[in-house]
Order: sequence, then structure tokens, then C-alpha cells
Amino acid sequence: MRDSLWLLCCDSESKMDTWLQTCLLLCLYGFFKEMRPSEPFLTEYLMGPQQNLTSDQVTYDVYPVWTYSYLALLIVVFLLTDLLRYKPVIVFEGIGYVITWSLLLWARGVRAMQFMEFTYGIATSTEVAYFTYIYAKVASKFYQRVTSYTRAALLAGRFMSGILAQVLTSTRLMDYHTLNYISLTSVSVAFIIACCLPAVSTSIYFHRQQYLTTNEGESSVRLTDINSKESLHAKITKVAGFVWNDFKSAYTNKYLLKWSIWWAFATCGNYQVGNYIQPLWESIAPMDQNDQLYNGAVEAIQTLLSSLAAFSVGYIHFNWELFGEGTLAIISLLDGLLLLFMGLSSSIIVGYLNYILFRISYQVLITIASYQVAKQLTADSYGLVFGINMFASLLLQSVLTFVVVETLEVESSTQFIIYGSYYMILALVFFLLSTYTCAKLGCDGIREIDVWEPQPDCSNQEPPLGTTEAVVLDYLPGESKF
Repeated sequence: MRDSLWLLCCDSESKMDTWLQTCLLLCLYGFFKEMRPSEPFLTEYLMGPQQNLTSDQVTYDVYPVWTYSYLALLIVVFLLTDLLRYKPVIVFEGIGYVITWSLLLWARGVRAMQFMEFTYGIATSTEVAYFTYIYAKVASKFYQRVTSYTRAALLAGRFMSGILAQVLTSTRLMDYHTLNYISLTSVSVAFIIACCLPAVSTSIYFHRQQYLTTNEGESSVRLTDINSKESLHAKITKVAGFVWNDFKSAYTNKYLLKWSIWWAFATCGNYQVGNYIQPLWESIAPMDQNDQLYNGAVEAIQTLLSSLAAFSVGYIHFNWELFGEGTLAIISLLDGLLLLFMGLSSSIIVGYLNYILFRISYQVLITIASYQVAKQLTADSYGLVFGINMFASLLLQSVLTFVVVETLEVESSTQFIIYGSYYMILALVFFLLSTYTCAKLGCDGIREIDVWEPQPDCSNQEPPLGTTEAVVLDYLPGESKF
């Protein structure tokens, strides 16, 4: 038994050493998949001589396809992520991006660009694998740091994307069309990196594992897949039970539920702003009336500042149980005002500046929300919660898109007035929640709560299900699993 434990402990130490390597690969993948310098000028490219689409075709026919395809594919992708154990889905994400930029370069017409948006929806829907893969490889004591690292890597890629886009177009070294070649190269590199990621031997639902004694009277331990001999129907039934139990466990937690509500509504607004910000800028400063646009520089600035802010969040330990609801309310109100002024202003500088501030605030809060949600989970069900939160946000976005963009067909400036009002309503909800929480605690209760979040006790951290760490913890001296 002691020899087995020693081997397990050595293997555990090896895994602890390699999680940084895995995190590095994942960060590199995130960097290159986001370094797409053609994206800040996508609207101008689609309306340019290569594609020759009209503003209405871009806004009302092409862009909505991404929202609907993302929503339709998300649940299927979530199940496939668990069934295929993460890595194949990340590889498929890379393939989706390669196809998207191939279509942008060599396909023409509204139908082709709608299909391009569909493949882009396939690629973005598979991000659930990217954001949950690391949680299958890393113990929960590293969740906050890993979350900040991976998000910072994504934002760093977008920063380089914006810098390249602005420099190459401002110096006339490349036009909007040729920028797509750099984007295609970058996502192709990301695809290669995805193929190099280490495979995950376990998953939360389809590939749960248990530890058994090998023979009666022996104390050695071996790993056995509990689903290997079951029929497909039995597997699906068991998986459905696991999902339902984790769903109930997660969303009956009121603290997690509050952060998830903000997550869903704020992500909906963030996606909607990101999807239609370029048509707003184009309406304020048309490209045929302006020799120089600064979309790339704006994206570079906001991603640099967002990356730094997201990275720093990994080292900030405020007591968010006390300050969380109030912070969400205040930032949501500010975001609403920023979007409202964007819709009312005829100045491109105001449009640029307000967009930068809006994006920074979202990236900071979504990083905090991700960590707050992850640390509340008693099981390794982060992927489930992430998927449900994203599904809720995309469902809300689909409703907004259908009503505001396709049914009412309101112009871009009016859209942003509506989105600003949306955030103000969200702020009102969290102001009421914050007021209720403070009233429930009372003055004495508020004074007793520490401003800083207690540092996590590493000895009590739950490792990911199925890892060797879990075996070691289960068989510590003086404890028995049987």
C-alpha cells in the first residue's frame, strides 16, 4: 500500500509540475486563435470591393446568423465536449476558425457570408471546451489564477490583432482584404497548437472514474472506467442523472445563482455590442468619407487594458460576498450610460472611448464572476454551469436580435440606446439585491464581515475528479475510502 501511495504521490507531483506547461499551451492557443487582424475592419471589408455587400445586408442578413447558430449548437457542443474529453472539441474549434477565414478570403455573396457566420458560430460555440479543459487538469486551488491567465492570453491576442490591423492599414501596407491572410495564418497556428495539447483521460459525466482494490486482501489501487461495460442507454441515463444532480446543486446555491444571472445578462449585452459596434461606427464615420479609421487601434487599446485588468484580478481578494452585488450594480449602471451616450452621440471619438471603457469593465467583472462561480461548485461541474450560463445569454441575445435587429430593423444608434436601457434595468435589479443583502446583514453584520476574502486553504482544495491527486487524498494515512 505504501509503495502504491509513493508512486501515486510521485505521479501527483509530476502532474503538479506539468499543469503549468498545459496552461502555457492553452494560453498560446488562446493567443493565436484571437490574433485575427482583419476582424476590427470586418464591416468595412464586407462592404468593400471584394464582397460589395450593402450596410443593410451586413447588419440585417449576415450578422444575425452568428447569434442563432451559436445558440443552436451550444448544447450539442457541451455534450460532445464531455463525451470526447475536451481536446477533440478544441481541435475542432481550430478547424472552424480556419474554415471561417478561408470563406472570407475566397467565397463571395450574401449566402456565402451567411455560411461564414455559421462556421464562425461553430467555432465560437466550441469555446466551452477551451474554458473547461483547464479545470479538468488543474486542482481547484489554482482556479482563480488559471482563469486570469487564460483570459489575459485571449485579450493579449486581441491586442496584437488590433495593433497589426491599425499599423498595416494606416501605413497602407495591407488593405482590409489582405489582412485576412494574416488571420488565416494565425488561426492555422492555433489549430496546430490545439493538436499538441495533452489528452484528458477523464471527464465529468461520460467518463467518470472510480478507484478499486485489485484483488481481495490486496491494498493496491487501480483506475477503472465505471462506464466501460454499460450499454449506451444506461450511460445516457446515468449521465442525465449526473447532470441533473449537478444542476440542482449549483443553481440552488443563491450566491452562485446571483453571479450566474449577471453573467448571462451581461454576456448577452457584451456579445450584442461586439456584434453591432462596427455598423454603429460606420454610421457615425462612413469609410467613404474618412481616409483613416481607427477601429484597430481602439480594439488594441481596449484589449491591452482589459488584459492587464483581467490578469490583476487573479491577485485581488476582496470579499465579494459583501461587495459583489453593489459592484455589479454600479458597473452595470455605468455601462448603460456608456452605451446610451454612444447611441446619442455623433462623435466617433465618443463612440471609440465609450466602447473601450465598456469592454474593460466587462472583462474585469466576467473574470471575477467566473472565479466566484467556480469556487462555489462542490463538484467539477464548471463546464455544465458555464454552458448553461452561456446558453441563457445566447437565448437572451437571440431575442434581442430578433426583436431589435430583424423585426423592428432599428438603426444602429437606436440599437445602442436600447442596449443602454437594458443595462440600466440590470443595474436596478442588482441595486435592489444589494440593498436587500445589506438590510439583512444590518450594520453590526456588515462591520463584522472582513473586507478581504480569506485566502484559500490549499489542504482542503478538491482536486478535479478522476485525477491522481484525488486518489492520494482519498488514501491519506488514517483515512479509508472503504
